[in-house]
Amino acid sequence: MHKQNLQSHHLNPHNGLILWEKWVLATAVGELVGLSIFALVSSNHSIFGNINTHTILLLVGTVEGAILGFSQWLVLRRYIHKATWWILATTIGSLLAWLIGLAVSIAMAFAFTFHGIKTTTLLLGVVWLGAVVGTVLGFAQWLVLKAYVRVYIRQSGWWMAANALAWALGLFVAFMGAGIQKSDGFSVQTALIGAATGAAMGSVIGGITGIVLVWLLKPRLRQSH
Repeated sequence: MHKQNLQSHHLNPHNGLILWEKWVLATAVGELVGLSIFALVSSNHSIFGNINTHTILLLVGTVEGAILGFSQWLVLRRYIHKATWWILATTIGSLLAWLIGLAVSIAMAFAFTFHGIKTTTLLLGVVWLGAVVGTVLGFAQWLVLKAYVRVYIRQSGWWMAANALAWALGLFVAFMGAGIQKSDGFSVQTALIGAATGAAMGSVIGGITGIVLVWLLKPRLRQSH
């Protein structure tokens, strides 16, 4: 009887494609908004008065994580029980990732300025930083997947690997987008470039992690006749 019930269910590929498309869109929108806030704060940091720059950036990173977590939660809530934990996990993971990212960025900037490292080496450093950031964020999110998707998440370590690859490429896109900027001030051009960079970065991250997400949630995408 149990065998017959299993055979009566099949995976609808269309459901997987819909989940992937929604996930890419949600991640792209989340990063677009997050990077737009970062660009706005970077060009108008004087509005925060005497607050330390690192504190401001950590606050921005926390807000970015909350926005990304919320946009992804809008998709996940249909598939994961108590998916609201995803928002908290992504927010905390983003804060930790920004803490690590700021420390590494300072070291990279110092090496680039005073030791004259090559641009290619700097790019490799950015990719490596993205992999570390993605692993940290992926681990925080994995805790939610492990807790609420349960038996279907035995290979959920792939989620961290997917995030490492996705964020490595995503930060590379962000770095290239930052290189296009010709002005440190706020303008329509910088806003458009920042929005395009955020959308492209989010699409890359969402596209890669979305493939693994569909695989991990495959049993929940089944429908019966």
